[in-house]
This record gives sequence, C-alpha cells and structure tokens, in this order.
Amino acid sequence: MTKHRVRVPQVADISAAIRLYYEHTEIGNKDIRAIFGDMGNGRIGRLKQLALEAMHERGTVHYNAQYVNTEVAYDVWGIDIKRLERGIERLNKLNIEVTI
Repeated sequence: MTKHRVRVPQVADISAAIRLYYEHTEIGNKDIRAIFGDMGNGRIGRLKQLALEAMHERGTVHYNAQYVNTEVAYDVWGIDIKRLERGIERLNKLNIEVTI
C-alpha cells in the first residue's frame, strides 16, 4: 500500500454513492466528487492511488487509465454499500425525503 496517509472523507451524497456503485464498473474524478463532495484534483488523485494499489494487489482488470474499479475503491475507502442501503431504507420509513 501507499507510504502516505490519505484521509478518506465521509460520504456526502448517499444516493449518489449507491447509484454509482450499481451503475458503473469504474469511476473517475467526476463520480468521486459526486460521492464525497467538492474536492481538489490532488486529493482525488490520492484516493484513486489507494484504489489503484489495491487493484494491482488483487489482480483486478483495469479498463481505463483515468478510472478505478468501483467495488475495489469502495472497499479501500471503507464505504459499506449495504449499510448505505439500510440507511436509505430507514430514512424512507421515517418519511425523510431521500432522492435517488
């Protein structure tokens, strides 16, 4: 893994995180901003580097040099998609508006 520490931000948009997980095999800068909110290219690059290193360790196929595998990235970044889905369901039960 990388020698540098990278602080992974909290998910800013739960709906976007769930949608992108199921829509895209790989995600890029625009998608990462949709998940975590506005951030600079340097920070996005560090997040992608973590995912790329894990992809190489796991032997994950890489289709586009500008993108990272969605499943690997979520795993490395600590995003639990099942927990997010349960959270959306709970918010809906409480009649708290969530758009997907």
